[in-house]
Amino acid sequence: MKVGYVAPMSIAAVSGGLRTQALQTTQHISFFGIEPYLISPWDDIKTLDLDLVHVFGASIENVGIVEQVKALGIPLFLSPIFFSNRNAAFIRRALKIEKLSSIFGSGIRSDFSVKSKLCSKADLNLPNTSAEANLIQQGFSISADKIETIPNGVEKRFSNATPDLFLEKYGIKDFVLFAGQAAARRKNVIKLLEIADQIEAKVVIIGSFNQDKYGQKCLSLAQKAGNVTLVETLNHESELLTSAYAASKVFVLPSQFETPGIAAMEAALTGSHIVITERGGTKDYFEGFAEFINPDSSKSLSTGLNNALKKEKSEELKNHILTNFTWERVAELTAEQYKRLCS
Repeated sequence: MKVGYVAPMSIAAVSGGLRTQALQTTQHISFFGIEPYLISPWDDIKTLDLDLVHVFGASIENVGIVEQVKALGIPLFLSPIFFSNRNAAFIRRALKIEKLSSIFGSGIRSDFSVKSKLCSKADLNLPNTSAEANLIQQGFSISADKIETIPNGVEKRFSNATPDLFLEKYGIKDFVLFAGQAAARRKNVIKLLEIADQIEAKVVIIGSFNQDKYGQKCLSLAQKAGNVTLVETLNHESELLTSAYAASKVFVLPSQFETPGIAAMEAALTGSHIVITERGGTKDYFEGFAEFINPDSSKSLSTGLNNALKKEKSEELKNHILTNFTWERVAELTAEQYKRLCS
């Protein structure tokens, strides 16, 4: 089976979860009888002889390619990679209002409208969490038989990490670690920095800040806290990043939401305890193994962090992830859905 893969061009500049999911899926899918083809903007899809197309991201960047694939009658799979703190009822109302307003000539389409349209065109939507699946089904009114939850994954190499390299360079261990897009407001790093002096350990932030008001506020808070070490963004393949995970005692994602936070799974494979937002479907992955926090509450965050710091080392979460959430397992589940619909 030959499968064409599409991802938005923006992943060339932003090394986030969408890029990781697309790259890892396409790299592992060939082990399950699938011939992957990475579609470029210069390709003529009609000449590629594809059995199906899998698109990553229900974004406006992918509207044109989705419409072309549907016009050609090629089966379409979509990983929406979508979440909102707005509930399904709010999304339905927003879409209804937008539809009514379009009667009077408004050509403006909301992000909800774009995502809803793309999800409706897909033969099968592959959300990463049950919460995402619920929003797609109830918010966008997509039939349940057009939705199959496929989890996000993690590279097994993180299970072999050691703290030596980070310890040699920075001289600290058993700290609280955040690694990711620190400048993105959704990641809520500012909340972590606001309570850093209440944490019973050093805090390390791996990520870069922009020269805007938000970034300057974060940098000011880090300086005032006195126990914060800032490290510029590290490449995902960096041995220093892997070592930082292993050197940490607790890894934290205080985000407004995560679906589910690939970095948290990476850190967990190195033995770090996890403190993570309760929003976005994170409990599908970490229920029973992590401290869940309300990202709007400083008290919730500081309590979660200090509780995690008191925990004894355990292999339970590591084993749970290795059993259920490796990219090999994700690729296998994805290939099963391709064959189910297209065999």
